[in-house]
Parts: sequence; C-alpha cells; structure tokens
Amino acid sequence: MQLYLPIMALYLLKVLIMTDDKNGFTTHGIKRISVSNVNKFREAPDAWACQYLGGHRFPTGWAAVQGQAVESGVELGLFGGGGIDDCVKESVERLKEGSMVLNNRPIELEKRIPIVSRMTETALENLMPLGAPEKPADGEKQHRVGIDVRFREGPGGTVPLLGYLDFYYPQHNLVVDLKTTSKSPSKWSLGHGIQAAVYQKAIESMTGKKPAVKFSYALTRKKDPYVELDLTDEDATMFLNQFKQTVVQMEALLSMSDDSAKIISILPHNPDTFYWNNAEEIRQTYYGS
Repeated sequence: MQLYLPIMALYLLKVLIMTDDKNGFTTHGIKRISVSNVNKFREAPDAWACQYLGGHRFPTGWAAVQGQAVESGVELGLFGGGGIDDCVKESVERLKEGSMVLNNRPIELEKRIPIVSRMTETALENLMPLGAPEKPADGEKQHRVGIDVRFREGPGGTVPLLGYLDFYYPQHNLVVDLKTTSKSPSKWSLGHGIQAAVYQKAIESMTGKKPAVKFSYALTRKKDPYVELDLTDEDATMFLNQFKQTVVQMEALLSMSDDSAKIISILPHNPDTFYWNNAEEIRQTYYGS
C-alpha cells in the first residue's frame, strides 16, 4: 500500500477545507460500491480504474462462467426443490449458454461439463441438510443487502455499498456463500474474508442479529471436493479494518482530480494480474504495446 501514501497526504489536506457533501465518489459519478469493486481496486487498481472510470467492460472468463453455472443448479435445488439430476442438467445448460460468450470453444466446454456436474452435486449434498434457505423478498435469486461505509467524518463522508448474498438461513442465523475453485483454501483469503465480514455487518445492521458466516468451496478435484471456512469474530474485525482502509484509499485517489483519464494515467500498470486476461484491446487503449 506504499503507492497511496502521497495520495493520503493530499487527501487529508482536502478534507480540512471541504465544507459540502462532495467527495471523490460523487465527483466521478460513483453512486455505490460493492465488495468485488473494492477488492478489484485493492488487487489491480489499474484494471479497476479502466473499468469504473474509463467505462470499459472486461471480458468474462471460464472461471466466472463455470461458477455461475454451478450456482444456477444449486439455486434450483435449494430454492426450487429440484432433484439433483435436474439441478445438474440446469448447471450444464447454463454452462453451455455461457460458453457462447467465450466463442463456444467445444473442447474446453466438453472438459468442463463433468467438472460442473460434479461440483453441483457436491454442493447440493452438503447444503441440502441445512434445509431451505429464505427466498429473497423481491423474487430474485440472491438477497440484496446494503450498508453505508464511512471513510471520513462529516458531511459526504459515506458511500453506499450494495451486495448480494447467496443463501441466508434465518432458522440457523447463518449466511452461506458458495464458491467454485480449483484450489483448496486452508484459510481465508483477504478478498473472501472481506466479503464475509462486510456481508455479516450488513445483515447485522438490517436485522439486529449478527449471523454466522460460512463460505462453502466446491472444488474441481475428485478427492475431498468440498471445504468450508467459518468466519470468527477476530477474522471479521481484521477484515473490516482492511476493507475500510481500502475504501479510504479509493476515495483519496478519486479526490485527486475530476479528470478520470488523469487518474488512470498515474496508476502503475501491471499486466500480469488475471484481470487483464483477454483484455488486450483495453490495455492497448491506455498502455500501448
């Protein structure tokens, strides 16, 4: 985070003279943030700026398509009461639809069909014993949650955060988020830990009860294909602090200028992060060859 130390000095000076509700987010027309937005800023500020300030849509990869396909099948089983065979079929159909966005590569698709089928079945076998999760009130597949994130004191010192929960079990006071991955986690990653802690805080602010939070990982491997991580109070405190620090840094950067192109230009470019996979056209626009 050394990159942002000069930014923080300018930011503190700006706060001293700020008298209205204006802040870096409102200056750039950013009405709300999300956990994924904040995590992208933390991991790849150059890609974040090109997307949220430059207005570019980064291409979807196989990992995202695969995860969405599995979630669709699991949602059918948990919300709709579908049998496992029907849920697997749903996941495979969503995978095929998603592959069209990725130029319908048949060899890659055929390789992933049994993986998606296995992960869907594994997730359902482990989540169904919890009973039925609460259906979102608005008829959507996920629960929409929100919270105001304070990055400084005084007027204009908060930004709304909007997020979506996978599964909420009020009968267990439990939030479950389903992840699909090839790597088995032995501890919380910073990105997933922040997501878990923020969603816990949002539910607590909405219901008055702090829920337990569990991340369930359906793995691509055949042996031991399922792992769970439970958020502790110590974890939550640490991750919330990390999250708030990152939001402060975001707003400080945005406050430096109302010129989005200028902000993009001052951020160092790291083409090696996965965010730049298949995004060569965007990269060329700002960073050349």
